[in-house]
Amino acid sequence: GGKRYWDVPLQGEFSNVHKGEEKKLGVESLNGFKDLADTVVYDAAKLKFERMVGGERCYKYMTHDEIKERKQSNYAADMPFVKTDDNGNVCVPMSCSDLGKQCGEWNDGCGKTIICGMCDVGRTGLPSTWRVQCVEGQCVDYCPPWNEKGYWFLSDDSPSIVRETIQEQSEHQQKYLSPVDAVKICEVACANTWNEEKSPPGIESFINTGLCKCGTTPSILKANLTLQDFSSAHALNAMCRETKARKEAVLLEDDTQPICCPYIPREPDLPIGWKRLYAMGGDNFEGEYFEHIRMECGGFKECESAARQKQAEMAVFDLSHSMCYLARNVVKFEDIFTVTKDNGSRVFIDLRNGATS
Repeated sequence: GGKRYWDVPLQGEFSNVHKGEEKKLGVESLNGFKDLADTVVYDAAKLKFERMVGGERCYKYMTHDEIKERKQSNYAADMPFVKTDDNGNVCVPMSCSDLGKQCGEWNDGCGKTIICGMCDVGRTGLPSTWRVQCVEGQCVDYCPPWNEKGYWFLSDDSPSIVRETIQEQSEHQQKYLSPVDAVKICEVACANTWNEEKSPPGIESFINTGLCKCGTTPSILKANLTLQDFSSAHALNAMCRETKARKEAVLLEDDTQPICCPYIPREPDLPIGWKRLYAMGGDNFEGEYFEHIRMECGGFKECESAARQKQAEMAVFDLSHSMCYLARNVVKFEDIFTVTKDNGSRVFIDLRNGATS
């Protein structure tokens, strides 16, 4: 029934050297919960460490030059984990920055996968009604209703007003709209609603289908923001609060702008059954996550519905990334592991027998 068994690990190797008033925890504190990955990961890490350190190298890692020299010597058989080319040169894995990636999973150039993370909606000044998705390793700010109609990513079928707006920009290789492009389109649509004869072809669809909200002229149009400014805000090494897109990509409630997703506050009133994922003093649940679903404009209701449909025991909704994570084999740790796993925007619902519907 989902239980896993293996030899008891040597807990002495992980003993807590920081004395305190907390009671010492051992294997018995897990209440029978076991995770096969613990033993596998530890054994692999220990083996790799021993191979890199060697018998006479006390806690000192080898440099790439030392690894290369050893790989080309008689000791090559001791280092099967080191990748080399046909000339015996040691392969140096590339980082996400080396690859120019902001998100997703990619080959590091040495046959292994490097994880570059997920896109966060909070890195620009745009309202929380906007979304961000990973496109070819780059984080792209976009408006889901526009994307559903095929307007956000450019193609031969894109409306003429979309193509004309893009052609006015200096970035001729654009494959998709920037938030400023979309605001400009809405400005044109709102300004021409009173005169259909002079309106650009197809512009009325942006008003009639509810893609644009008409209001005051937004300051974002005067900020001279480029697509690169938005991309830079998502760079892994960027201080997002200092980027131009964070400071100047501002859309107020009464501004003319694209109609994207419903507004969800960072600390919303939670529906019945939903709670904050473990923060200090709160519920502490964990399980085996088997699927994640991008919610686009969906929220708590859609995440819970997907979880029930797939017979998950727990659903976790991450507001920052618009992601719904589904888990099974859920356990409650009570107060055993007092380490927060909360990023400030994750909430969960327990869907096991007896849980609130």
